[in-house]
Amino acid sequence: MASDLRRGDDGQGHWWLIEVDNKLAGTIAFHHISERDRSAFVGYWLDEAFVGCGIMSTSLKTAIDWGFGDRDLLRIEIQCALHNRQSCAVPERLGIKRESIRRQSQVRESSIYDMASYVAFADDWPPEEPDPPLPLRTIEVDEEIALRPTGDSDLAPMWNAIEEGRNYLGEFLPWIAGYDTEDNYRTGFNKRRFEKDPFARSCEYTIEYEGELAGGVGFGLPNRDNGVEVGYWLKEDVQGRGIMTRSVTAVLDMIFDHMKLHRVTIRAATPNKPSRGVPERLGFTHEGTSREAAFVQSRYMDLEIYSMLEHEWRERRS
Repeated sequence: MASDLRRGDDGQGHWWLIEVDNKLAGTIAFHHISERDRSAFVGYWLDEAFVGCGIMSTSLKTAIDWGFGDRDLLRIEIQCALHNRQSCAVPERLGIKRESIRRQSQVRESSIYDMASYVAFADDWPPEEPDPPLPLRTIEVDEEIALRPTGDSDLAPMWNAIEEGRNYLGEFLPWIAGYDTEDNYRTGFNKRRFEKDPFARSCEYTIEYEGELAGGVGFGLPNRDNGVEVGYWLKEDVQGRGIMTRSVTAVLDMIFDHMKLHRVTIRAATPNKPSRGVPERLGFTHEGTSREAAFVQSRYMDLEIYSMLEHEWRERRS
């Protein structure tokens, strides 16, 4: 804080408190203002109690307006830790484009971080309609359940879950058969991890139940009509505890409230009653049966099609 104030005295920085209802909510500051290059960096933080209200997006826009107006800057850069999706979402919501990813460019308490660099320009401010927001990186469902990105530490637990539940999971999930050996699974696991674009709008979450891997839930890239299909799987030994219903509920909240999508589809094999139970409990509309649309273990099976629309979900949640 003292260093920020000193930079303000010499014109190399500017620092604001963010107040909401006379309460301190966070700060936002300009750093390294260069009169010669007419450029600056912006940093910010927000107390957890105020997250999700659009406060930081409004504050950042106001600060950038000041930088381009009062300080006559040309370029304003925001750097966010790549893993911090909430921080990255702030410039993304304003339509500020990601310019680069600076690998291993920040060290905090012995942790090394990749930084995403977003840049706003005076001759393109405010920018055109922003790109749609990306999925949240992690979701705290409740005290028992957390949804997080799949990491290196999940390789062994995932393989054990597949091996132990091969008969149970393989009855309805065709991808189980493709991982017949641990080496095959490791190859596929690493391929998905290394080739995934961190800025894609698809998402694959690991379900953590009481600190242990319990299953997975995710969705592919949204289609041009703002719809996605949600899929999931759960270990047999944790069935019947409402884990998947709670997890899918949290994912739907994120899809409709944060990503602003319009339609979610879930497909489940006709004989797979536990999987069908999730959309049925959540009030999805049953649209019909797709005949022999799945090929699993050398046999065809029918799929039941369920859907939920944004306004239906909002009405149900209210």
